[in-house]
Amino acid sequence: MRLLLPLLLLAAISVSAQTYKESLGLRLNGGVIFNSHSGNVHETAQIVDCGELTSGSGIGPAFSLGLEFPFAPSIGLGVELGYSNRSGTFTRVNSYPMRDSLTGSDVTMLTDYDFEATLHYVEISPSVIIPIIGSFDRRTLGFSIGPRIALPVAKSYVQRETVTSPSNAVFIVDGQRTQERILSEGELISPSSMLFGASAGVESFIPIGEHVALVPRISADYFFTNVVTDAEWKLFGVRAEIGIRWSSGTTTQPPPPPPAVVVVPAMPAPPRIALQLTGFTGEVVTGNELRASTPIVNAVFFDSASSDVPPLYRRKRENTTFSTGPVEAHGWLLLRIASIIEANPNARIILEGATGGPTTEQEGVALAARRAEAVRSILVDLGVPSSVISIKSSVLPRVPSNSEFAGGRAENRRVDIVVQNAPLQRWVSAEEFAVAQGTLTVRAVLSGGAPDARPQNMVLTVNGRDTVVMTSVIENGLRFDMAIAPSQTTIPVTVMASAGGAISQRDTILDVTKLPRRSIALQTDKFDAVLRFDYNSAELSENEKNLLRQLAEQVQENSTIIIEGSADVLGSEDRNRILSEQRGSNTEQFMRSVANKNLNFKTSTRTDKYSDDTPQGRFLNRSIHVRILQAP
Repeated sequence: MRLLLPLLLLAAISVSAQTYKESLGLRLNGGVIFNSHSGNVHETAQIVDCGELTSGSGIGPAFSLGLEFPFAPSIGLGVELGYSNRSGTFTRVNSYPMRDSLTGSDVTMLTDYDFEATLHYVEISPSVIIPIIGSFDRRTLGFSIGPRIALPVAKSYVQRETVTSPSNAVFIVDGQRTQERILSEGELISPSSMLFGASAGVESFIPIGEHVALVPRISADYFFTNVVTDAEWKLFGVRAEIGIRWSSGTTTQPPPPPPAVVVVPAMPAPPRIALQLTGFTGEVVTGNELRASTPIVNAVFFDSASSDVPPLYRRKRENTTFSTGPVEAHGWLLLRIASIIEANPNARIILEGATGGPTTEQEGVALAARRAEAVRSILVDLGVPSSVISIKSSVLPRVPSNSEFAGGRAENRRVDIVVQNAPLQRWVSAEEFAVAQGTLTVRAVLSGGAPDARPQNMVLTVNGRDTVVMTSVIENGLRFDMAIAPSQTTIPVTVMASAGGAISQRDTILDVTKLPRRSIALQTDKFDAVLRFDYNSAELSENEKNLLRQLAEQVQENSTIIIEGSADVLGSEDRNRILSEQRGSNTEQFMRSVANKNLNFKTSTRTDKYSDDTPQGRFLNRSIHVRILQAP
């Protein structure tokens, strides 16, 4: 017992000797904003004036990331970068005199008039932070105040009017009777580019770890700048947030005790590998490679009774790389069409809108026209001149699918994009390639380590390719091949050796200009082309015939053309089998008729198909696949 008390005393002194000093606080906040809008919003030029709009409210989320820098235990600075949804709705009641068409009496129609503003901001808020109770890094109650800057990222609105009384009153909009109408909607045309205001808040730390705390906070924000430049429109918000805060700093430890004297027995030297690259013999093989580009389904498919272009279709060029998967590539359709028009100034586009048929989409031609207009709008946003686009509308497409099937009706709900004076698809192209290949001579010597634990094998890796060799063999020749650009003059080489826990690596640069070059014949082993057919048709279009003529000119004498006919899931199994055979047979007959050299053909039906779950997948299955076996 007498020995235990001094030990406990020493432990307490050691802990108390440790001191912590915070240098940085990092916090992540999230919560909601209760927004209050005030002013004379009805004076802004772009909205339809239906009476005064002086006050509104709304609730939205808020998120922020903040840093805090303590200057002293009683004060510090903070800065936060966040996102705030400061949307709100202005509401008023309007009245209109009218005559009841049933009773003939004069009545007053009452409506709810709403102006819904969608306002999203990226906000920057520096602040002075003062702990009221506790220290800066452990404040039980704290106060912060500072300026606030908001930059708009979303600024749209909708004006809406809804009949509330009498119950049988309606608006007539485009010939349709409705109790709710959209007066106006779109982007605010005169938003302030920046809002300046002030924020103040109180918060409290709830420790959940040594340097981690939950931080509930209540803040108030007021912006002196109007939301728009042509009307009075002020924002006030109360934020209720919960955050998590991490503290970073330094802890001063007491001096360590003197190290104990340890007698270390003699150990063998650790294993090591002496690695050298002693030579390379090889060549550069060059040639042309025939490839087929990704097939294109030139139709935009719509949901039932909708004229909104589905989100599947990409609408922006930035950070966009076309997918090489045919079904997935359909999402890039509008970007590909815009690129084709950009590369062909004389090109023209016809948008042919259609519906699923009169029994499923009664709006008919009007719905088809809206669908075509929606596609036109996106193409114009992508840079296609509106003057080169024309629109046609019909109840059914020019080449309709079978409406007896649900999949057929889904395919008919589309806008066909007909491109004139420009090739919609170029899938026959020769691409030059080059490969540096040969033997790399590597010298690797393993030394050190315990003699009884010496491994028998060593792994030599050249640019990611492993070769297992015996450790007793000092010098080895390793196979090397690497695809390079035809004009490339140097290539990087990384060689790594590993054995018995030792690893060694050497990097070098090979000068390929000193290697002999050898050209080989046209390579076609990666050629796999897809040609599409219309629904229930085995006739080749002129575009497909032109592509087949190009292919017949490019392939070598005595090559074998493999043709696989395919059909989608719609229709009977026998009909689809016959249609697949006809498509393959017609393609073979046409290529035989245009080829000016001896070619061999293998024609069959294809079993490996795209998924029939989507219209674009079924369109791609109405096709033939063409591959080439080069003559030996």
